[in-house]
Amino acid sequence: MISGYNIVCFSPNRWQGMWRNRQQIMSRLARQNKVLYVEPAGYLRDTAAAVRAHGISMLHAAEMESPLPNLWVYRHPTFAPISGRSPFSDITFALRRYLLRRTLRQLGMDKPIMWIFQYHLGEMIGQLDEQLVIYHAVDEYSAYSDMNTPERQQRVRQMELDVIQRVDLVFVTSPALLASKSKLHPRVVLAPNGVDYELFANTRYNGERPPDMAHLSTPIIGYVGAINEKLDLNLLIYSARRHPDWSFVLVGPVLVTSQRPQLQTLQTLPNVHFLGQRPYQDLPRYMRACDVCTIPYQRNEWTRNISSLKLYEYLANGAPIIATDFPAAREFADLIHITTDKTSFDAALVQALQEASPAHRQQLRAEARQHTWEQRIADMSAAIERQLAVKQSTS
Repeated sequence: MISGYNIVCFSPNRWQGMWRNRQQIMSRLARQNKVLYVEPAGYLRDTAAAVRAHGISMLHAAEMESPLPNLWVYRHPTFAPISGRSPFSDITFALRRYLLRRTLRQLGMDKPIMWIFQYHLGEMIGQLDEQLVIYHAVDEYSAYSDMNTPERQQRVRQMELDVIQRVDLVFVTSPALLASKSKLHPRVVLAPNGVDYELFANTRYNGERPPDMAHLSTPIIGYVGAINEKLDLNLLIYSARRHPDWSFVLVGPVLVTSQRPQLQTLQTLPNVHFLGQRPYQDLPRYMRACDVCTIPYQRNEWTRNISSLKLYEYLANGAPIIATDFPAAREFADLIHITTDKTSFDAALVQALQEASPAHRQQLRAEARQHTWEQRIADMSAAIERQLAVKQSTS
């Protein structure tokens, strides 16, 4: 792992939200480096709506907290939102830049490594006296479900290209992203997601179920993660109807928009249980209570490019895994069940319940042990050190 550096991370997610790869990576880098985790700034339209609804008292100055040693979470002031092409855009940007620079000085974080986790977060490139700039792509953003017109897709691709052309190093999480982004930058490194193995394989979760699952009939078919547009809800509807005596559990925030009818159908089934988002540290306990863990993704351009966090976490958990046929799942086809439609998904559930065994659990965990975050960060650190050496030799 790199050591002794200052890192300023621009994340599209709140620190206290669902833990994704940015929190995993930055929490570990903070063990040997100083990290400032910058949450996304608000937008003028949202700030204006909040002021109209709650009054000017909702505006606040920049805020900072330190949830971990050597890691600080920074929140931009709400009085300096991103304002696009409005007459205030230069002023609000200057305020955000000034306050962020001041914060870095107060923390003694000079010449940071800048780490950007999404295409729209590059406004500070060249503004913080950074010694290295990294762009970390975790998805093909132009394939998101809300990119429903060619114009929107092209706008996102252009925004991403503008950022990529200004950075020193690009990390991507999947082979598909490696292929596409390597056409845009000469230094693109594959860095798949990983697993907190010690947390998700911990045997202390072998005890009682969580209270909100204690009353459920078995077997329990589980999904743990964001309930969003990646999911093919029709698969779950089909199996839940075929097996009314089974319990289907979904743990995570509900973010579905385009599949509202399917979501409503699923929510009306008596053997389907939406438990909501749970704290990250509790997720292994929920997984351990499941007899089968599922990844019922749609097969499209979005999922073709992903590196599934939950797949590695499921492997460490050790329960049988059912996934649809997307590339990240295909890498583990000898250990998990790969399905192509609702009938094969349902058949795989039946088969997985029959095959579950301590020996299979150990196989899954042995595979997960090869994909820890510590290993991923060691690989990324090596790439960072190489690029820093190149920059120093040419400066």
